[in-house]
Amino acid sequence: MKTNLRLIGGKRLQSPNNMFTRPTTLRVREAIFNILKNRVKNSNWLDLFSGTGAISCEAYNHGARKIIAIEKNKNNSKICLKNLLSMQDINIRKNDIDVICKDVLNWTKPNYERNLSSKIIDLDKLKFDFVYLDPPYDVDFHELVLNQIFNCNFMKKDSIVICEHSPNLFIKKSTLWETIDVRDYGQSRLTFLINVQHS
Repeated sequence: MKTNLRLIGGKRLQSPNNMFTRPTTLRVREAIFNILKNRVKNSNWLDLFSGTGAISCEAYNHGARKIIAIEKNKNNSKICLKNLLSMQDINIRKNDIDVICKDVLNWTKPNYERNLSSKIIDLDKLKFDFVYLDPPYDVDFHELVLNQIFNCNFMKKDSIVICEHSPNLFIKKSTLWETIDVRDYGQSRLTFLINVQHS
């Protein structure tokens, strides 16, 4: 298992020893949390296609109140949970996180029964401030998942959805969402979206 993955600040995380997992780069993670700044503190965070959980760990470090990570690969979901459980003060904050080994394409369907692995976080009452969407670059799941999550009841009116994807991909316009920012960082592009009904 590779351990060369690092958080902002230098803490090492575990990552699988394979070529199929692409953790969000440190440069991109630094950019995200520099843009969001203190808005992350006390927020509810949903990490879709979470992989090793690097984004979830960064959100935790930046003060997110609740974090749910969704990853269908069993090995990656175990690594994601292990990384989150390695964070500072996690013993008093275990109830604030949940890693769910499910397919994002199913979990984000509006009528899907979203059971949590720990049963501690009440998803019927939880509304996410931030949703991070990072499917594999070689597939275009963005539009499908975006349509689903913007039709779900777990979003706030002013929630921000952050999509990480290839610079070759442009998120299409929709009656459901509005693009508020696009940033390129080497081989990654970040698109920031909000609900068109946010106002």
